[in-house]
Amino acid sequence: MRNLLAIFALGLLVAASAEARPGGGQHFKSTHSAPSSTSTPHVMPPSVRTLSHPMAVSSTHATDTQSGGGGCGVGGGLLFVLILIILVVIILASRRGRDRAKVESDTAVAEKALADLVARDPSFSKQAFAERTRATMQKVNDAWIRGDMSPVRRLISDGVYVRFQTQLALLRQGGLRNAMADWKPTAQEILAADTDASWDTVHVKVAAEARDADVAANLPEAEALKQAKSASLESYEEVWSFVRRRGQKTKAGVPALEGNCPNCGAPLELGEVVKCKQCGALANSGEHDWVLAEITQPEEWSPMQAGAEIDGLAGLRVRDANISRQELEDRASVIFWKWIDAIVTGDRKRLERFCLTAGQPGVEKLALTQVAVGSAEIEFVKPGDDQLDHAGVEIRWSASVGGKATAFVSELLIARRQDALSKRGMSSLDCPNCGAPAKETDAVQCSYCGEKFAGGKKEWSLESISLTEQVDV
Repeated sequence: MRNLLAIFALGLLVAASAEARPGGGQHFKSTHSAPSSTSTPHVMPPSVRTLSHPMAVSSTHATDTQSGGGGCGVGGGLLFVLILIILVVIILASRRGRDRAKVESDTAVAEKALADLVARDPSFSKQAFAERTRATMQKVNDAWIRGDMSPVRRLISDGVYVRFQTQLALLRQGGLRNAMADWKPTAQEILAADTDASWDTVHVKVAAEARDADVAANLPEAEALKQAKSASLESYEEVWSFVRRRGQKTKAGVPALEGNCPNCGAPLELGEVVKCKQCGALANSGEHDWVLAEITQPEEWSPMQAGAEIDGLAGLRVRDANISRQELEDRASVIFWKWIDAIVTGDRKRLERFCLTAGQPGVEKLALTQVAVGSAEIEFVKPGDDQLDHAGVEIRWSASVGGKATAFVSELLIARRQDALSKRGMSSLDCPNCGAPAKETDAVQCSYCGEKFAGGKKEWSLESISLTEQVDV
C-alpha cells in the first residue's frame, strides 16, 4: 500500500514539474513572489551569500529514522497516508506559487499610458499591437523549436537574440534540444507604456500554453514530437517589452515581420546583424519600428521598475544625448550571456570582445544547466575620474547547480570611454567605427576597417561581475 501511494505521489510531482516556453523561462527560480502593480517593489531582500564557486552550494540531507517494533498496524498506515498527502499538497502548492506566477495588471495605469502614446502617434492601435505581438510570439517560438534564431533576428534586440542563441548552444553542448507540441498563444495584454528622452516602450503580458520535452539532439523529429506530446499541457505568462525611437510613427503593415526594412521597405537578408543594403538601416535597432528588447519573468516585473528614474543617467545625457536605460540594459544582457557561455564552457573567446581589459575578468568553468534570466535592471550611471563612464546593472537569474534550482543575482559593472557616443540604438553588434556588419557576434575585430572592439573605446564593456546566491528566508 505504501509503495503504491509513494508512486502516486511521485507521479503528481513529476507531472507538475514541466512548463514549456521559448528561452527557458520555465526554469527561472526567484526567491520572492511577483510584486503587484499597486504595491512597492520587494523591500525586504533575502539573505545572501557570495559564492566563490557555485558548486559549493550546500545541500540538505534527509535523516532516516526507524520506528521500533515489527509492524505498522492500521493506525500507522493511516498516519503514513495522511502525512504523504499533506506533503504532496504542500509541495504542489509551493511549485504553483513559484513556477506559475502571474502578471498583475492595473487597467487605469495601462489606459493612461496608452492615451499618452496615442496622443503622439494617432495611428497606434491597441488591437493591432496585440496582433503584432501574437505574430512575433509565433515567429520566435518557431525559431526556438528549429534551434536557430536567425529568422527573427530583425524582430529582437541584440540582448534577446544573444540570450536565445546562447541557451540553444548550451542545450546542444549537453546533447539536447527542446521539442515542443501544441503551442498556442492565449493572451496578449498591454500592461503599461512609458517614454523617456529617447524611447517609447510598451510592456505586454503574453500568455501561452504548450507541451515540451528536452530530447536527444539527434533524436528523429517524429520521436521527438511523440515525447513532447506525452508531456503535460502547461501554461505560462511573461512580460515582453517592445521599444521604438521616440518620435517614430506607426507604419502601414509590419515591415520587419514581413521580411522588409522598417525604414525603406527593401527586402532584408537574414544574418547575425540585419543591416539593410539599400539604406543602411539596422532593422533591429528600434530606430524605425518596434523591436522586442526584454523578456521579464512575472516574479521580477512591476510597472514601477519599468519607468523608474536612474541615478546619474540625466547627467550623462548632457554629453551623450542618445544614452538610455534601454540601451544599457540590452548591452548588459548581451555581455551577461557571453559570460554565461564562458563559465559553462570554460572558454572565454566569445566573451573577449565585450571586456574592458583583455583576459579580465577571469573565467572559472562551472557546472551550470537550465540557465534562465528573470530580469535585467540598471541601477546607476556614474562618470569616473579615469576617463571612463561607468554603469551598474543587476541581473536576477537562476540555474541548476548539481541538480538543485538555485537563484542568483549578478552585478555587472560596465564602462566606456567618456568621449564615446551612443548612436546605434538597440543594435550594438556591428562595427562601432565603420558600421560594417560583424560576421559573428563575438568577433573581436572588424574585418572591414580593422577596428578592435574590446577596451571600451566606443562601446560599453565588462569591467567586473559578481555572483551571489540568493537564499530563501
